[in-house]
Amino acid sequence: MKGHDQEDYCHPNDIIHNAKTSRVRFDRYLDPKICHEKVDKGLLYKGVLRINKRSRNDAYVTCDNLDSDIFINGQHDRNRALEGDTVIVELLDLESVWAKKKESMIQKREQRHSTAVERPPQDEGQDDKGKPKYVGKVVAITATNKNQVCSGILSIHRHAPAPVKLSSQQNEEDSNTPADNEDEDSNETASASDSNKNIRLVWFRPTDTRKPMIAIQLKNAPADILKNEEKYKNLLMVAKITRWPIDSMNPFGTVLRELGHIGNIVAETQAVLEDNGIVEQPFGQKALKGLPETPWSISQSEIDKRRDLRDTRIFTIDPATAKDLDDAVHVTKLAEDEFEIGVHIADVSHFVHQHTALDHEAFDRGTSTYLCDRVIPMLPSLLCEQLCSLNPGVERLAFSVIWKMDGTGNIKDTWFGKSVIKSCAKLAYEDAQSVIEDQGLPKTASVKSFSVSEVEQDIRHLYAISKQMRERRFSNGALSINSIRLSFKLNDLGEPCGVSIYEQKDANRLIEEFMLRANMSVAEKIAKHYPNEALLRQHSPPHERTLNEFIKIAENLGYTFDGSTAGSMQKSFSAIESEDVKSVLRLLAVKPMQRAKYFCTGTCDIIKYRHYALNVPLYTHFTSPIRRFADIIVHRQLEAAINNKDSCGYQKKSVTAAASHCNERKEGAKNSQDMNIQLYLAHYLHMLETQNQKPVICAAIVTQVLKDCFEILVPEYGLEKRVHMDALPIEKFVYDPHKTALAAYWKEGVESNREWDHNRKLDESYVEPSGTQLNYGTVTDEEEDNDYSAASKIAYDIPKELLSDNLIDETTKMQRFESFSKLTVRIQVNVERSPPIINIYPVNPFM
Repeated sequence: MKGHDQEDYCHPNDIIHNAKTSRVRFDRYLDPKICHEKVDKGLLYKGVLRINKRSRNDAYVTCDNLDSDIFINGQHDRNRALEGDTVIVELLDLESVWAKKKESMIQKREQRHSTAVERPPQDEGQDDKGKPKYVGKVVAITATNKNQVCSGILSIHRHAPAPVKLSSQQNEEDSNTPADNEDEDSNETASASDSNKNIRLVWFRPTDTRKPMIAIQLKNAPADILKNEEKYKNLLMVAKITRWPIDSMNPFGTVLRELGHIGNIVAETQAVLEDNGIVEQPFGQKALKGLPETPWSISQSEIDKRRDLRDTRIFTIDPATAKDLDDAVHVTKLAEDEFEIGVHIADVSHFVHQHTALDHEAFDRGTSTYLCDRVIPMLPSLLCEQLCSLNPGVERLAFSVIWKMDGTGNIKDTWFGKSVIKSCAKLAYEDAQSVIEDQGLPKTASVKSFSVSEVEQDIRHLYAISKQMRERRFSNGALSINSIRLSFKLNDLGEPCGVSIYEQKDANRLIEEFMLRANMSVAEKIAKHYPNEALLRQHSPPHERTLNEFIKIAENLGYTFDGSTAGSMQKSFSAIESEDVKSVLRLLAVKPMQRAKYFCTGTCDIIKYRHYALNVPLYTHFTSPIRRFADIIVHRQLEAAINNKDSCGYQKKSVTAAASHCNERKEGAKNSQDMNIQLYLAHYLHMLETQNQKPVICAAIVTQVLKDCFEILVPEYGLEKRVHMDALPIEKFVYDPHKTALAAYWKEGVESNREWDHNRKLDESYVEPSGTQLNYGTVTDEEEDNDYSAASKIAYDIPKELLSDNLIDETTKMQRFESFSKLTVRIQVNVERSPPIINIYPVNPFM
């Protein structure tokens, strides 16, 4: 490798077996010893690689010791690294790399608009909007992503056949084709003749667009692939990447198993789990041997070690369908303005002992994964649904945080400790909400050992105090940005037959407030006792560049945003009166936000401990040990802290590794849940159209307008999509920079749908609609000289319909799209693709 002094080291993937026929495609990996030395000196940087889902050519590496991500341009500089790999990066010259990237962007744009008479409007400097602060190349991979397995389709031929039917098409932004032709140039060892006799390799195209095509040697493929090619065209399979030699543009792998046909919801769900490394299998026998014998009961000696709260009025409030009841609460009025409030969490660490087979398997799983039709648990059902679950009317072991508070929720005293409780009621959020709304508990709610009126009064006390705590939290600078969550109703076959948006009400917020407070209290306790080993959770501030873009968008729409702190952001949102505007801007504000992460204290500057959204210095996860392994670690550390032990049972190195693992597992579970929801939504919408024999028509709202496209939200289903003007049957479009609006001139009587969009791509005589930009002033010398002015037309005579505030003009067949404007859309689903494609098209108002 140029510029690096390594003589003896050669990575196994860098060995060239036939120098005469092989051609080196990548740089050799650097010696790990040299990497370590140079990282310590700050000459190289270490971080985790992330690949852009929309453009597989773009990748980023996040490093703790740099204030911004490192951009990696193209497959060559990525040097065979895959999504989630821990890599070593050498920084490169920003200007030269970015010049290559811009050239690539221009080529793609020219290719997309090759049939246009004029190029769509393009601002000078538009391509520099995403310009990074750092660029680099991967020189070594120190740890590969544990999940080298992926779902996909197996094919004899490397390239898909030319499109001939609708079901093989989709919107550009959903395309499963690589973003460029970077892997067109397959090497000699990864090539094959069209004749089946000479085929030595078959090709696996992963569902995950971030993963490259995988070359499969025939010995690692199904035995009948050459004879039964048709069978595999719509069959989802699982493959594993095994190696990526230096002389191959593609990795090699092996096919592991079949999942089922595309369009089968069970097979598609399994594919989602495979792509996210979620293992769904029974617990091992060694782990199950660690469970207590049944019937199980709490011994008197165990009760004697704990605070006995069996006679305290404790109850749970959870979703109606919940089986794993992690947390319970109680409130006792001590004086006129003094309350005792307790949060009681399932004592999972009593059953899951450190360094046992059960501990190891629960750690490997990391978290429970919640799907639309089932839960993949982190713990065996005996624990998560029975012995640990705080079910009503039975004695249970708990870890409690009990505060003395005044009537506004200010803490006067805190007690942590192990306890034994006996819940008197399993309440649903709807039950508690009924009490908050002065309707009392429904007759379906069962209360044991205490009167219904006592529990109702407790709920009223908890709500009143939580409301004060919430108001104070937000006035102190917390930020709340919630995304839309869908809930499905399933039929007897497990298919979606109904969908609704999950609405968070005061009862949810009541529980949330006390859980947040418990997590903060525990974080303060363990961080104080173990300043170098505590497992905490931090939330970094938003990405600066994308936050500034959001603020600029808001300002263009007439709304002032202060992005300096979470609190200032919250105040900016609170100042907006329109709920529609607020919901759209909240949606846009999600994009700059980073995901919260676990970390070990002592591994970074204390200023990085802070949780941005909650605006608190210390935070952790303590309240859900049945479904999160991080909480089990925190329970163990808290127990050590309250017993004043010098060691928390974990060294800094092991906590750091555990934090990284829990982050990875949580990310996999979250992605699986999100993808599973989209899968079920696609099948539900497809079922709607099939059963009703008519299009699915919905209301949508414009969230953002760009030069040649606009983004929409379908509130009914929480769908976000980008609509490109060249995908619509229009004569022309005009961009208005002052109103930040797009005016489309529709072709009268031509329906906007997937069929039209598909056919125009195949029509060689199709001419893309012309795009122009309104100019309210005079042309400057710079505009006359730059390339943009020569290549794109600017409109000076402003048509009357564009000066009007009307969104529709019947005479000219014009429809204007501007932020927050409403429109009607048609939803079409293609379930013959994996994952299913949800296409959204504005309805032509001039039919």
